[in-house]
Amino acid sequence: MQTFDAIVLGLGTMGAFTCLELSQRGLQVAGIDRLSPPHSSGSHSGDTRVFRIAYAEHPDYVPLAQRAASLWGEHGKTFNKTLLTQSGMLSLGSPSGPLISGITRSASLHRLDVESIPIREIRTRFPSFEVPEHFTGVFEKDAGWLDVQASIAGALSATKANGATLLLNTPVSRWKRNGGRFIVETPDSVIEASNLVITAGAGAVSLLRELRLPIVIWRKVLTWLEPRRPELFSPDVFPVFAIDDEFFYGFPNIANQGVKVAVHWQKGIEVDDPLAPVPPASESDYVPVLQTVNRYFPDLVEPLPEGLSRVRRGATCLYAMTPDEHFILDRHPFVENLWFTVGFSGHGFKFAPAIAEAVAQLVTEGRTGLSTDFLRIGHRFPIVST
Repeated sequence: MQTFDAIVLGLGTMGAFTCLELSQRGLQVAGIDRLSPPHSSGSHSGDTRVFRIAYAEHPDYVPLAQRAASLWGEHGKTFNKTLLTQSGMLSLGSPSGPLISGITRSASLHRLDVESIPIREIRTRFPSFEVPEHFTGVFEKDAGWLDVQASIAGALSATKANGATLLLNTPVSRWKRNGGRFIVETPDSVIEASNLVITAGAGAVSLLRELRLPIVIWRKVLTWLEPRRPELFSPDVFPVFAIDDEFFYGFPNIANQGVKVAVHWQKGIEVDDPLAPVPPASESDYVPVLQTVNRYFPDLVEPLPEGLSRVRRGATCLYAMTPDEHFILDRHPFVENLWFTVGFSGHGFKFAPAIAEAVAQLVTEGRTGLSTDFLRIGHRFPIVST
C-alpha cells in the first residue's frame, strides 16, 4: 500500500491548485480524479472565466480576490502562460440593484480603484452596448478573464514535476478513517495518508454524504456567438461585462472564437446525478440567451429566429449551489485532518489559487492567514452526521 502525507480527491479547479500548493510545501501528495482534467464534464468547462476584485456578492471576497490576482501572476510565470488577462470589466445596472450597489460597497470598504460611468459616457466609450436610461456603469480596470485550460493543465503539470502522484481516470470506490490514517480505495489500488482533502466539485456531495450538505447541482449553458459586426466586439474595444439582468455576462471575441455569453442567476436545470452525462446545449437553451443579447447588443446578432444562425457552439457546466451561494471551506466537523472545499456556486474559479493556498496552510499549519472564516459552515446551515 502506498503511503502519502495528503490525498486530494478531485483534480479540477480547486484540486489541481491544492495539489500544487501542498507539493510545493514538500508534502508527498496523491491526487485522484475520475476523469482527466481539464475536461468539459464538470464545473470548469467553457474555456474562460471572469476575474474581478470589486465583488458584488460580499465584501469579504475582496482580500481573497486580491491574493488570487497575485498568485495568478506568479503561476503564469511558472507555467510560461498568460493565465489572467486584466483587460477591464464593465458592470451595468440600476444604482440600487444588487450588482452595482454590491460593487460600490466592496469598492468603498476596500478602497478599490473603480470608475463610475454615467449613461451618456457609456454610449460613447462602448458603442456596442444598448443601455437603458436608468442604468449606470462601473468599470474595473484590474478585472478581466482567466484561461481555464492553461490554468488547470499548468497546475497539474507543475504538481507532477514536484513529484506528486496523479491518478487520472480513476474513480474512488470509498474512503475511510482507520487508526488515525485515511484509506482511499480505487478499483486498482489502495492508498493511505495522514490528511485527506476533498475538492471534487459536484461530486463532493456523494463523497461527504454523511454531512448531508445542502448543495444543489444545476446544469448551466454557455453560448458562443459569431458577431455580425466583428469590429465592435474585439478584445481591444469590447470589455468583459456583467449586466444586472439575472447577472447576464460575457466576454469579447477572444482569439476569434466567438463572443461568449451566459446568464448567471438563472437556475437552469437541476441535476440529480452529477456523475451522469449531462444533456448537451440545444436551441431551447439558446433562445432565452439570445433574447437577452438582443436587448443589450443589437449589433451582435440578428433578432430571433435569424440570430440562431450566429450560434457557433454551446457548452454546459455544473453549478454546485449552496443555499446562500457562498463557498464552503472547512474542516470536517467529526473527522480530524479532513478538509473540504465545495459549493462554489458558479463563481469560484477566480479564487482557485487563493483557496488552494488557504487549504494547504490549514493542512500543514492548522490555520490560514487568509480571510476565509466567512466560508466556514458555522451557523450558515445545520450539519448532521448520519
